[in-house]
Amino acid sequence: INAEYMGAHVSAIPNHQVHRSTPLEMRGHAAMSGNFGYELDLTTFTEAEKEAVKRQVALYKQLRPLIQFGEFYRLSSPFHGVDAAWMFVSEDRKEALVAYFQVLAEPNAPLKKLRLKGLEAGSNYLVYDADAPEETEELIFGGDDLMHIGLHVPIWKGDYRSRLYHLTMEG
Repeated sequence: INAEYMGAHVSAIPNHQVHRSTPLEMRGHAAMSGNFGYELDLTTFTEAEKEAVKRQVALYKQLRPLIQFGEFYRLSSPFHGVDAAWMFVSEDRKEALVAYFQVLAEPNAPLKKLRLKGLEAGSNYLVYDADAPEETEELIFGGDDLMHIGLHVPIWKGDYRSRLYHLTMEG
């Protein structure tokens, strides 16, 4: 099913069903993987949270065609381990978005790589943090490397962390 048909909203914390509190960044990243929205009282937000919401909305508007009409690939199941990952790839394979979520931290966690899917094997891709492209070191990888060797994911301390990687084909 295309992401354009999936409702995905940032909800209030603590969650009314399980009383879990997760960071606004992670809730926003997860909700961006569908028809993005907010289902909470924004008037209770701090100024910093309101600015974060503005950035999330702007980023989603930029990425919306890729998310809603790109091909979806699950990279790591949230039901088998402490993390989850998926990606969207444009029809022409020139652009992709990878969503990585660390649900629970692991002590002495091994180095992890995500093997991506759907890229053009013979092309190079610029990979950067979608939330801060201007602050990201320019990393260029071959599509074949990203699909067969993988993309390194961060080792974070603490639960409920996430990152969106934006990939654009060079040339």
